Amino acid sequence: MRVLVTGAGDYLGRRLLAALRRDLPPDSRIVGLDRRPQPPLDGVTLKAVDPFDAGNLAETVASFDPTFVFHLAALASVAQSSETPSFAWRAELLGTLNLAEAVARTRASLVFLSSTVVYGEAFRDGSRPDESVTPRPDTISGRTKNACEYILRDVLANARVKHLVLRPSNYIGPGQSETFVVASFAGQIARIERGLVPPSLEVGDLSAGRDFFDVDDFTAGCLRVIARIDDLPDGGIFNVGSGIVTPVSDILETLRGMTDARFDLHVAPGRVRPAGVRSEGCDPAAFAVATGWAPVIPLAQSLSTILAEARTRLR
Repeated sequence: MRVLVTGAGDYLGRRLLAALRRDLPPDSRIVGLDRRPQPPLDGVTLKAVDPFDAGNLAETVASFDPTFVFHLAALASVAQSSETPSFAWRAELLGTLNLAEAVARTRASLVFLSSTVVYGEAFRDGSRPDESVTPRPDTISGRTKNACEYILRDVLANARVKHLVLRPSNYIGPGQSETFVVASFAGQIARIERGLVPPSLEVGDLSAGRDFFDVDDFTAGCLRVIARIDDLPDGGIFNVGSGIVTPVSDILETLRGMTDARFDLHVAPGRVRPAGVRSEGCDPAAFAVATGWAPVIPLAQSLSTILAEARTRLR
C-alpha cells in the first residue's frame, strides 16, 4: 500500500502520518507533502512540494503512484481563513485543483478533509444536520471547503479515481494550536498556574455549542476508511463526529475542575466569532454504519490530556 498525505506539517497531518505508520502493514510506503520542509518522522518520507506548483506536484504524485491519498492541506481554522481571505481561496481551490488533476492520472482512492462548517446557516434549522442537508456556508472557511468538494467531484468524474469527502466536526487533542478554543483554554490555564500571566482567562461566546471529539478517534476513522474503501460509494460524503453538542461553557468548567488555580473570565472581542451560529454539530450515523467506526475516547479524557500537554510544554 502506498499512501500520500498532503498537509503533512499541519496538526492533523502529523497525527495521521503517525497513525498510518503504526497501523498499516510493514511493507507500506507513506509520503507526506507540505509546502515547507518538515522535521523527520520515522517511517515516513517527507517532501517539500508547493501545491501551487502544478508541474512539480503532478511529477511527485506520478513518481509515487499512490494507492491512497488523504488531502488535508488547508488553512487550519475558520479564524485564519477570515483573516486572509484571498490566500484562503487560492490555497484551498488552487491546491485542490492541482492535486485533483495530478491524482486523476492514477488509480488511487482520494479522501478529502472537508468540515461540518460547510453547513453554515443550515445549523439554524437544526444543530445536528446529516449529509442530506444542503450546505449553506456562511464563513470563508465553509465556502472554500464546499467549493473544493465540487472541484473534486467534477475533475474526478471521468477518472479511475474513487473519492470520498469527510466532514469532521471539532477534533481536539494535545499540541493543537491555541487558535482553537480548547487548546486556548488549556494554554491559558497552564500559564496562570505558573504565574506567567495574571489570573484572567480570555474567552469568546461561552454559550456556543460544538461537537468535540478526540483527534485520535478521527485518525482511527481514517484508517477505517482504508479498510472499508471497497464498500464505500464513489463520491460519498460522510459527517464524522461524536453526535453530541457540548456548550463551550461546559468545556471551560471541566478544565476549571482540573486545576487549583483561580481565575476570572474576560470576554475578548477578538475571540467572539461574527457568524452568530450558536450550536454546531453533526449526525455521524451514516459513517458509523458504513465503516463500523465510533469514537471511544471520553471528552473528559481528551481535555485532561490536552491540559497535561500544555503544562508539559511550559516546563
